[in-house]
Amino acid sequence: MRKRLPPSQSSGGVTRRGLLIGGGAGVGLVLAWAVWPRRYLPNLTADKGETVFGAWIKIGDDGHVTVAVPQAEHGQGVYTALPQIVADELGADWRTVAVEPAPLNPLYANPLGANELFETTTTTLAARWRDAHAVRIGMMLTAGSSSVRGFEDDLRQAGAAARVLLCKVAAARWGVDWQACDTKAGFVVHGTDRLRFADLAAEAAGGTLPDALPMRINQDDSRLSGQSLPRLDAPSKVDGSANFAGDVRLPDMVFA
Repeated sequence: MRKRLPPSQSSGGVTRRGLLIGGGAGVGLVLAWAVWPRRYLPNLTADKGETVFGAWIKIGDDGHVTVAVPQAEHGQGVYTALPQIVADELGADWRTVAVEPAPLNPLYANPLGANELFETTTTTLAARWRDAHAVRIGMMLTAGSSSVRGFEDDLRQAGAAARVLLCKVAAARWGVDWQACDTKAGFVVHGTDRLRFADLAAEAAGGTLPDALPMRINQDDSRLSGQSLPRLDAPSKVDGSANFAGDVRLPDMVFA
């Protein structure tokens, strides 16, 4: 007579202990993957004659400065307000500043916007996980009046970094300390010496940054942020050249 093995000894049996161990290991792997450190690289692309500075700024060989904005423009003026922050810190001439949508990248995630939407529905611990997860999945969210608050620091850092790199190249050509140089209206200046951003950008983009970036502290009348300036997105909307989702046409795409 064949002897039946108990479930714990059967090759096909599932025990409670085995299930708990396997489930715990699976949950652990999921959590570990969620909190595993990640490094995201900029994917901002340059058009012909442009030089990319990190994730936010491009400088053209004609002197134009293009700022990548990850927030959706709904008429609230974010396509102008965020470039104003960059222009202040960089020392750009506002007449040469342009704007374009940022590419998809977790670098442009907006955890503050997620917090504004869901702050009443999550615990403190869950909120911390949510903020980190918003970055990991690249939650490029426009909500809760969070655009300036959420991106001001990043944009100031980007503007300061580009300014330092431009000053370093100009200083090397003049044989002076880069910290004695400044930027104004699209030029690097040192006394009576001046060099255009356009003449420095290609070389400057490959430079190295100091450990601490010098940030501007001026609050005088020349500050662009907070001023009512011509909207950067207005001309293309007026002349019909602005592209919207409804304007997209892909190969073999069916549309009405």
